[in-house]
Amino acid sequence: MLFYVIVNCSRQIIFTFDHMKRHARLLTLFCTLAITGLLALQFYWIKNYYAVNKSGFEKEVNLAFEDAIKKEFSLRCDTITQLIVDQLLDTTAFSITSQLKKDSITFQYSITNYHNKKDSWSFSLYNINTPVTATDTALKKKIALRFAETLRNEDLENHVVWYRTQNLGRFMDDKVKQYNFDTARLRPVLTHYLLQRDITVPFQFYLKQDDSTMNMSNFPAGLLTKFPVITKSYPTYKLVEDNHFVRALFTDPSSYIISKMKFIFISSIMLIIIMLCCMLLLFKMWFREKNLSAIKNDFIANITHEFKTPIATVSAAVEALSDFDVLKNKEQTSRYLAHSRNELQRLSGLVDQLLNISIYETGKAELKTGPVNIEEAVQMIFHSHSVATTKPIHFSFENNTGITFVNADKEQFHHAINNVVDNAIKYSGNSVTITIECHLKVKFLVLSITDNGDGIPAKDIPLIFDKFYRVKKDTPNIIKGYGLGLNYVKNILQLHGGECTLKSKLGQGSVVSLAWPI
Repeated sequence: MLFYVIVNCSRQIIFTFDHMKRHARLLTLFCTLAITGLLALQFYWIKNYYAVNKSGFEKEVNLAFEDAIKKEFSLRCDTITQLIVDQLLDTTAFSITSQLKKDSITFQYSITNYHNKKDSWSFSLYNINTPVTATDTALKKKIALRFAETLRNEDLENHVVWYRTQNLGRFMDDKVKQYNFDTARLRPVLTHYLLQRDITVPFQFYLKQDDSTMNMSNFPAGLLTKFPVITKSYPTYKLVEDNHFVRALFTDPSSYIISKMKFIFISSIMLIIIMLCCMLLLFKMWFREKNLSAIKNDFIANITHEFKTPIATVSAAVEALSDFDVLKNKEQTSRYLAHSRNELQRLSGLVDQLLNISIYETGKAELKTGPVNIEEAVQMIFHSHSVATTKPIHFSFENNTGITFVNADKEQFHHAINNVVDNAIKYSGNSVTITIECHLKVKFLVLSITDNGDGIPAKDIPLIFDKFYRVKKDTPNIIKGYGLGLNYVKNILQLHGGECTLKSKLGQGSVVSLAWPI
């Protein structure tokens, strides 16, 4: 619909404005402003949308990093908790016993250093109130697991170690140091959470002694250039070393953001291309109509002159016959009548040619097809032109195809070849050489008419079969014509189901090929 509206509006503009040059400048200005405005709007929109997506990317990587930090710490706690359970169940390190409290109802459990009975810790457990026997390993395991979970919740998750027993405290300290924060363990966890968000942008870790968890740190310009997206800082809770805070540094996320924006990019580019195509079509139509207007004016001037000449000649002859007693002189009368008859025949031929073109274009033309002797028709055309022109003409005809007759409308066949030959004579120099050769081409008999004329510029060849089109000549000698001859030939060939083509080089003559179906 948009294309249809633009095309129709362009036609209205073209046919409404009278001052071509002035309106061409206005049209160019409006189109340029429209395209510039569209590009500026698209750029502004895409830039803002890019900024929104970049902000969303920063938010997503921060969430992923936070989840990864928590998950990595949770995995460490799981590992240490299980090691604590295994250690508590080691009978060479600890003993697990129970005794009734003073209420004689609730059991109190004790974890005792096997090598130091005074190094002990007692506690009660919710939902466990059973005495421990030496052989009840299942209960000991349950008590060890519940106690280890308490240590996890109260100690490990709060990043402290309470020495409930000395050997257990030392054991936990050793395991916390052994399973301390490590970026090698954090990397696969963060990669996993990033992939859940379809993020594959490369990243690195940034460790510092002092940092701000409020993301207020200042970073070197070189670091920001290489890693434009930096997450918030999280504490590592390392008990040794100096890397107490960690961040994730991401390289330029443009590829990720653009991949998220690919639909926007594609639609924007398509919209711009459609707009440019419409503008180009508008200009093309404008120039085409401008050329058609010039061609039409040239045709009207020529055809008017051609109409006025025979009319003036006939009028003069009639006036002479009427007013000067010419009728009494039979010789003069015959001469005036002959002139009038010739001019009227020329006028009638011109009118017939115009009418035939109109009929061909409407598709209402009727053909009276039959066998046409090719050589006979060509020789007749050669003879008529040899008599009619004062130029020396060398004609030659060659047909080695073995085909003598072609099924066509005899009169139209004659017109088609005659028009091409007539053009060759008109646009040749003082000496004319015309060669007609016949050859076969897949279901067609092709008559190639070659001349030694002026040739046609390459830019004019695509338009040479258009109605009213004439090649502009820079020579002072104006050759009369209406721009109808080759268009007439094209219509005749199309009506017969054939085709016509032209090859030419400026200054080297032309070859017009007429393909007749066989």
